[in-house]
Amino acid sequence: MDIIFSASIIAAFLAGMVALFAPCCITILLPTYIASAFREKKNILKMTLVFFGGISAVLIPIGLGVAWLAKIFQNFHNELYIVGGSLMIVFAVMALFGKGISILPMAKQPNPKIGGWKSVFLLGLFSGAATSCCAPVLAGAVTLAVISGAFWKALIVTFAYVFGMVFPLFLAAYFYDRFKLEKSKLIQGKIWEIKIGEKTFFFHSTNVFAAIIFLIVGAILLYLAFSGDAFWSPAFQVRIGNFLNRLSQDVFAALSKIPDVLWGVLILGIFGFLIYRAVKKENG
Repeated sequence: MDIIFSASIIAAFLAGMVALFAPCCITILLPTYIASAFREKKNILKMTLVFFGGISAVLIPIGLGVAWLAKIFQNFHNELYIVGGSLMIVFAVMALFGKGISILPMAKQPNPKIGGWKSVFLLGLFSGAATSCCAPVLAGAVTLAVISGAFWKALIVTFAYVFGMVFPLFLAAYFYDRFKLEKSKLIQGKIWEIKIGEKTFFFHSTNVFAAIIFLIVGAILLYLAFSGDAFWSPAFQVRIGNFLNRLSQDVFAALSKIPDVLWGVLILGIFGFLIYRAVKKENG
């Protein structure tokens, strides 16, 4: 993560991508995104933007100097994991019964429920809070940018960092929409009918998959919280993180020859294009 202290936009973007694979980030952010996205099926790009908005609502203020917010998350990390783990288990139950997050055509339910963006945004907020352990590195870079007298650059550096963290998810969502994967048999899934006594329950396969992910993440969070080891990470994750950090420094050395302003324009342009594609998808 040392490259981000150059207060460079491209360095912040690369550091954000590396941060996604940090133990405290990927353990929370990636599974929650996959579970919510897998249930959504349609408008994945739009929901990724909503997820990004939730993360940004936490990390951007921290990056711009709201130190007390990061301190709260740090001091109450175990409590955050307990709340988050409980929330994941609630989402697991909701997912299993087709409630809350997605737009799914359940049997005998001709009118699908809409409003999943609220749950996805909430997951983004929690992911941002849980991954705020990476934010002090970002704050160092932004401090340098602010000292230089360019607050606009501090804002873009912060945005580039958070965008870099979610960028792999944006790529996955873009190609998901581009190749219309929601029409594949795997994503479409099927409805399972289960009779218990005189009652009949209907479960969608993708709901069950999402519920399992939420349940596993929730159980892990609660275990880490009550074991008092919320910052635990397996050795292989640490090795992967170190490798990506070294790789990003090599990539930064090659890309740093391009003026920073061009990177700022490019990153904002890509973000604008993703918004355009999401709006076009929804209206199309």
